[in-house]
Parts: sequence; C-alpha cells; structure tokens
Amino acid sequence: MQNEKKEFIKKFNVVIEDLLDNYEKYSDEEKAQIKELFEKVSDLNKILDKYDIESEVNWDEYWGTVSQYFVPVRYF
Repeated sequence: MQNEKKEFIKKFNVVIEDLLDNYEKYSDEEKAQIKELFEKVSDLNKILDKYDIESEVNWDEYWGTVSQYFVPVRYF
C-alpha cells in the first residue's frame, strides 16, 4: 500500500510538471482546462479531508499531568 502511494505521488508530480512546463505558451482555453482540472482535484481533496483527523493536544493539560509525575531536574 505504501509503495502504491509513493508511486501515485511520483506520477502525479510528473504530470503536474508536464502540464505546466509550457504554461505561458498555452491558449486561454488550454489554461482554462488546466484550471478546471486543478479545481476538481482541490474539490476532491476537500471531500477527502474527513480522513485527515488530527488530534488536538491540550498542552496546558499535558504539562500539568506531566508535572504531577516528574520533578524538574536542575543542573548546577
């Protein structure tokens, strides 16, 4: 699974680089197609954000708990 992910990233980066390598030469219609494609990818990314669950750490609570169990060491 990890190899598949790495391969997708590698191929996606190649496609992006290839799409944009001559961007300034593209017609307005071609630029619009690229913009539309990136907007669709962005929309898909927003849909998939539900899988990007990050736990929020309450640092005050964390340090309060840690300080209950560990005594600070002072170096002289």
